[in-house]
Amino acid sequence: MRPNIWAFLMYRNLAFVRLNFSGNLRYREITPRTTGQSERFDMANKRRKWIVSKTKKLAALLMALLLTAGAGCSVPDGGDPGGDAPIQTQKQVEPTPTPTPEPPEETLDPEAAEAVKYNVYVQMNNKIVDVLDTLYSYYEVVEYADEFALIPDSEYTYKYDISGYNTDLLEDAQYVLEMDPPFEELDSLTEQILEPMRALMETFTLISHNYDYAADQYAKPKEYHKAIQANAAVFQELAFQYMDAIQVMSIQRVEAEEQEMQDEGRLLAYGFSHSITVVKKITAECAAQDVSDENIETLDLAPIRPLYQELLDTIADYKAAAEDNNQLMKESMTADGAYHIGTQIDRMASALEWMIKQVESGRPIEDPGREYLGGLIHVSVVLSDCIDLYNSSIAS
Repeated sequence: MRPNIWAFLMYRNLAFVRLNFSGNLRYREITPRTTGQSERFDMANKRRKWIVSKTKKLAALLMALLLTAGAGCSVPDGGDPGGDAPIQTQKQVEPTPTPTPEPPEETLDPEAAEAVKYNVYVQMNNKIVDVLDTLYSYYEVVEYADEFALIPDSEYTYKYDISGYNTDLLEDAQYVLEMDPPFEELDSLTEQILEPMRALMETFTLISHNYDYAADQYAKPKEYHKAIQANAAVFQELAFQYMDAIQVMSIQRVEAEEQEMQDEGRLLAYGFSHSITVVKKITAECAAQDVSDENIETLDLAPIRPLYQELLDTIADYKAAAEDNNQLMKESMTADGAYHIGTQIDRMASALEWMIKQVESGRPIEDPGREYLGGLIHVSVVLSDCIDLYNSSIAS
């Protein structure tokens, strides 16, 4: 049974945040695979650090102010700031130790708290995409079975595409899920996915650091496999639910965000954001038609063509704005930075142009598990590159 990954080809977007430590993040998507693991990986169903670092700085600052104020107003033991108490002349009186005050709880207004919480959930979504992709890589080499066994005809070796993970983000998520306002479905999904996600991330880290994995007839990999096998199915099911929930929340947010960009005359930010939004609509239409690289030639282009033209128009408007020095200054963007963004959104247009040509040819893709010009996998890869660039440039 093949996981229906294309059903989740939607962008995860973050609304505009009026905080100096947050930004307009975009969520990423899972790059679909259609061979290897997907045929064998049969399943029944289908930043606390950065937040805490901010609040710790705030708490430390407030505590320093409290201690400074206390030192400035302190008087000898038994003294009276009114001046009537006797002055000690024979020996220095040791001041009574002042208990260190507990760091004050961070207080965010409701809008800021919601933005912070959503920001972490978007990052969770992006990390879920990474872990899910690593999980698929694992099962391209290892059989999906209770007992550890390598796939005899796999073209890859053990540890293929496996990398270690930092789990600090899971602490972020645990922290914010208890914050107001409640996000109900996402709060519940976050709480449920933390344990299997942590188990997988920690196990993949162990695998990535094991350079003698074949010793003792794969003794260590057999150990690792137990943890992966025990959590793979539930993680995938919750991962897809999580991506769906983020999608629902993001649609309204991104519309409001882009409208605000237009209202404020932020034409470069809008052009980059909306080009991503349009490609989202195209991949969503492909998913709605149940089209992947395995049957790309069956795609109905009628609803795709006007969206493709909208993308071209959006890119043209972006490039016109990028030539205006006043606009660059207004949005604090360099000419080189604006040009680089332009080349990347051009890549999305080119990927879609190749896809349209592939469909018009009427020919199927010969090896749909690979990244081909003309395939939806290629569109997805280019799309993820643009999302990463958006998160590191516009969102920052």
